[in-house]
Amino acid sequence: MEEDEIIVNVKSKSNNNSKNKRKKNKRSNQKKLVKENNDSKNTTNKKSNNKTVSNKKNSNSSKKEARTMINTKDSNKRTILKVIIILVLILGVIIFLCSSSLFNIQSINVTGNEKLSENKIISLSGLEIDTNMFRFNKSQIIKKIKENAYIEEVKISRKLPSTIQINIEERETTYMLQFADSYVYINNQGYMLDISNEKLPVPIIVGFLTDLNNIKAGNRIDVEDLKKMEMIIKIYEEAKINQLNELITKIDVSDNKNFTLILEGEGKIVYLGDGSDLNTRMLCLKSILEANQGRSGEIFLNVDLNSERVYFRRSTE
Repeated sequence: MEEDEIIVNVKSKSNNNSKNKRKKNKRSNQKKLVKENNDSKNTTNKKSNNKTVSNKKNSNSSKKEARTMINTKDSNKRTILKVIIILVLILGVIIFLCSSSLFNIQSINVTGNEKLSENKIISLSGLEIDTNMFRFNKSQIIKKIKENAYIEEVKISRKLPSTIQINIEERETTYMLQFADSYVYINNQGYMLDISNEKLPVPIIVGFLTDLNNIKAGNRIDVEDLKKMEMIIKIYEEAKINQLNELITKIDVSDNKNFTLILEGEGKIVYLGDGSDLNTRMLCLKSILEANQGRSGEIFLNVDLNSERVYFRRSTE
């Protein structure tokens, strides 16, 4: 009997321990579930908070963009308004300048003119006293003045309140072409400046090719003559350096391999050759002229200076 009681008591303790373990496991599981639920809630709350923050940021960004667009539109409107106001003011000033008698022309000044008179230039311009100084186009006035062959450049300026300033640069007659019984004045650029019976103290170009039908003030000599003009200028400038230019009365360009100078006052003809070694040839010419003063004849400079001598041949007449 005592042994049976002992067995019963042992089983009871084992059952109690088992029950206690199950209770502990239940509590542990419950705690885990609670913890998992809490973690899940926290995660959900975090996500919710992040979404809320993101939504707030997006909302703020949208508001900023909207405000920026509004500000840009307002700025554009203000800019357009300013431009309109400025244009209206400018238009008002232009109307005032063009209608006020305060800016009527009272004087026209001309400078730089030597060949043409001041009245001639004013007449060419078409400008008149007591007309508004802002009612003419400068380009058109310049074009009118430059219709005269003597005019190279023109500058026009307005001096408030009532003065017009005209500055001109004239072309200078440097050579002449002989045309029937008249002379055609030309400058270094080959422009025909005038046709006159008056003979000027400048060289006459002989042997030009320009068509006689093209001889007119304001026109230019033809292309072939312009090419020869380059050599004519070099010859004349070299003669000037040696103080011989005033002796030259004619330059014959008929043969561009043998340019010829006529010195009527000296009674001499100079055969210059193709224009090479001009400095040396002019020095030779100067020496021969000094040695043969008062003698008429021909001077031959159209030789090879390295192997031949220049010489003077006196006229037999």
